[in-house]
Amino acid sequence: MTAPTASLLNALGIEELLPEEQEELLLDLNSLIWEGSLIRLIEKMDDATKEAFEKLLAADAGEDEVQAFLDEHVPDSGQAVADTVQELTDDILAVTGAS
Repeated sequence: MTAPTASLLNALGIEELLPEEQEELLLDLNSLIWEGSLIRLIEKMDDATKEAFEKLLAADAGEDEVQAFLDEHVPDSGQAVADTVQELTDDILAVTGAS
């Protein structure tokens, strides 16, 4: 687990939740991180890449296929996820006051 992810989970007090609540929270976080990362990645795409990506999504591509496309066509695509996790962590820490 990366430091930002650990800080994020600590700020949320995940260890105090029931296992079912932990699972639900993790699924919600995964969705937030995925959506935030996609926004960052789409902003980095040129028009041709955006069009190809839209076609890929419209064809109901699988997660592996989408990831392969992003890795190939968007420089530093992995950094978008790290940046999204860090931003989410910073926002939650600011609200909760946790450190």
